[in-house]
Amino acid sequence: MRRLNPGIFEPLVYLVQKPRSFRVIGLGGLALFSVLMLAEAFGRGAGYGLIGLGLMGVLWLESSLTACRRCRHYGTWHCLGQGMLVSKIFPRLHTGASDLRFQIHLGLFGLYLLYGLFWLWHAPALGLIFTLWVPLFLISGDAPNGFSWRVRRD
Repeated sequence: MRRLNPGIFEPLVYLVQKPRSFRVIGLGGLALFSVLMLAEAFGRGAGYGLIGLGLMGVLWLESSLTACRRCRHYGTWHCLGQGMLVSKIFPRLHTGASDLRFQIHLGLFGLYLLYGLFWLWHAPALGLIFTLWVPLFLISGDAPNGFSWRVRRD
């Protein structure tokens, strides 16, 4: 797959695509996004918050089944401990994720981000901050050489 040229944003893309940046910007930002989104949703009603928790649970399970079980960092603290927890629940897989699994993964992330941004825009400053964060999250989650869980080994 051919990568797009980032043009004048190349230095930013270069810095954001480092593994450390993914942990801080991507995973740390997603944790903060989730906490603030759930606080806002539960503040408007328990049902809205439970929908958010349900989406979070489905996304965690799908990420665990699709990415973590196939990742070269399986069983480590690399992704803030998710790989360690997943290794206690599910066995490791040695095949890369199919295109359909990858599309489902991206679709669930998109749904989760849209639901979260809907609630965060109820507080406009948070909505703006996290709307600006989403591209950084997506760039940090797109490694230049791809992720180990996408590599086909068959």
